[in-house]
Amino acid sequence: MSERRHPQAVYQPREGELVHDAKHNLTGVYQCPGFGKYPTVYLRPVGGGIEWETPTSEIQQITSAGELESVKAAVPRGRPSGGVEL
Repeated sequence: MSERRHPQAVYQPREGELVHDAKHNLTGVYQCPGFGKYPTVYLRPVGGGIEWETPTSEIQQITSAGELESVKAAVPRGRPSGGVEL
């Protein structure tokens, strides 16, 4: 009798969640699913910047506290200098 193998479930992040892109070896903020022929997602660099697209299968949940600390350190704190006060 042959053993049945089930495909591994693809991780489904929430909007704004930090994830790791294994294909590009980058950490980014999940934006939304892609709209192409193949399942992809859009990520944005931590702290802002231009989005990039990567395969859905390459997205990994960030679980290690050390990885989260390095991301927190990269995010600017406080108000930007030289900006207009509201």
